[in-house]
Amino acid sequence: MQNLYPLFERNRILKKELLWALRDYSFTQARLDYEEYADGMLRGCDVRADGKQIVVGPGIIKYGGFICLMDAEESIPYAPCDEFISVKMRFQTQQESADYHVYKMELVADADTVLKDNEFEVCRYKLQEGAALRDRHTDFLDMATEYNTLNYLYATWGGLRERSMAPAVIRRFAREILASGSPEAEDIGFAYLCLNQPGAIPMEILKDYLERNERNVDGVSTENLFYEMCHVTRKLGGTGISRGKEKASRRKIIVD
Repeated sequence: MQNLYPLFERNRILKKELLWALRDYSFTQARLDYEEYADGMLRGCDVRADGKQIVVGPGIIKYGGFICLMDAEESIPYAPCDEFISVKMRFQTQQESADYHVYKMELVADADTVLKDNEFEVCRYKLQEGAALRDRHTDFLDMATEYNTLNYLYATWGGLRERSMAPAVIRRFAREILASGSPEAEDIGFAYLCLNQPGAIPMEILKDYLERNERNVDGVSTENLFYEMCHVTRKLGGTGISRGKEKASRRKIIVD
């Protein structure tokens, strides 16, 4: 086994063997980094509502075992609707040459929330006439609000060894745990892990944490998993309770 590393110096010509080495290194590195991850969005792909557009930021996506890079923002218009609209990444694979395959992706807005084999969901929404679509949530439970709110609960994120939940959902959950002021090292450690994870956390970690909080997550759907997470935030003190408010309430003295 040998590894070739080009010397990028003035007046030196990169021979074809060195160009091949650069090619193999970049492809192999990406493949090895995400080899154990399930298909789906892996990094980035932040979503926001901007005017009359839904904008998806740059990111890394795994489709068909191949790592795809989205190096620029993509956007799609939205409009009022009485049913959920799923914003999807739709992939097409073409062999335009004997030398390479082309992976093409487009954003589509689809009233059919069932995903085909070549589709990943980014988010979904249901928008009332005259309302504005919002991408900010007041608390953790608000992430499941039915109308006028971007919903990430069904987004297709690839985690280690299996599909996972959107980082936006997990990080909000982690912030609610920290805001509760829980003194338990298990709660604090889990929240720090979620906030420090660059992509989606492994689903087995999330499920184990919920089970330790006496929640039944065996075989539950993504939606039910979210509500089990809501039960945990209530148990720890409720959504939206700041650490400062909780400390202040503990200092109250009632004199009869």
